[in-house]
Amino acid sequence: MEKTPQTRRESQDGPYNEAATPPGSSRRSTSNEPANPSRRRFLKKAALATAGTALLAGGYASLWEPNHLEITRFTLSLPRLPTAFDGIRVVHFSDVHLGFHMDEQDLRDLADRIAGLEPDLLCFTGDIVDDYAISMKAAVPVMASMHATLGKFAILGNHDYRGLPAGVQELYPKTGFTLLRNEHVVVERSGQRVAMVGLEDNIMGKPNPRRAIHGLPAEMCKLLLMHEPDYADVAARMSFDLQLSGHTHGGQVRLPVIGAAMPPPGGRKYIQGLFHVGADRMPLYVSRGVGMTKLPIRVLCRPELSVITLKSGQ
Repeated sequence: MEKTPQTRRESQDGPYNEAATPPGSSRRSTSNEPANPSRRRFLKKAALATAGTALLAGGYASLWEPNHLEITRFTLSLPRLPTAFDGIRVVHFSDVHLGFHMDEQDLRDLADRIAGLEPDLLCFTGDIVDDYAISMKAAVPVMASMHATLGKFAILGNHDYRGLPAGVQELYPKTGFTLLRNEHVVVERSGQRVAMVGLEDNIMGKPNPRRAIHGLPAEMCKLLLMHEPDYADVAARMSFDLQLSGHTHGGQVRLPVIGAAMPPPGGRKYIQGLFHVGADRMPLYVSRGVGMTKLPIRVLCRPELSVITLKSGQ
């Protein structure tokens, strides 16, 4: 009969013969016998499954979801909207973040989608670039190609102030967008008027709504562009009829049950979608945006274009 090999070890007490270890001893065996093949197969399959899940999740978050733009359509009734504006289409987009996984070709694709929506008003609520104005230069002709029958309007987001905001501001006239910085523009249709109002960014700038609406009749319908949505608590106490915002990216990464895990300052109360704020229930719409920042992924939070049909009266 073949004898079982013995393992010899040295301890502080001198030589130790493992084969002589009495039953019940607390000393651990150092047997060189191979691991259970079934267990090895299980661990291998588990490792492969984990790696596969990570790859699929990573591919979904970085390749599929960011490239599947969702168009959100809904209708809003504004009591003070003039009848001449009844039924107009407001196309709203936000947070392109050129320079961070977004370039002029991505913007060109977006422009094609916008053209198919035939906007009356085209509104952009900030963060055209992620870092510096240089990222916007190549995209200027693409922005200039966008059209809306009643005008194109934009504001600055907090990222647009990185470096010198003047760089972004100087490029805007070449795009055909009217950049509003604590200012308003009156839009006229069939003799009736609506005011488009834009404020400075609330994090990097100094919003001044009173200056922005100075000279406008109190009863005039006013549509507000403001990058940070939580500013709606201020806007709702004034005479604004609708606020459009971005900034939050809808959370960009949303988790089941939890939702947006790390919403940014200025967008922690109103994160995505439609809200009615204040005593007069001012409508606020928060876009999930088009681009990304910090992480080149989106999870349960597709990029978005919104099409808002405005109706006059209750």
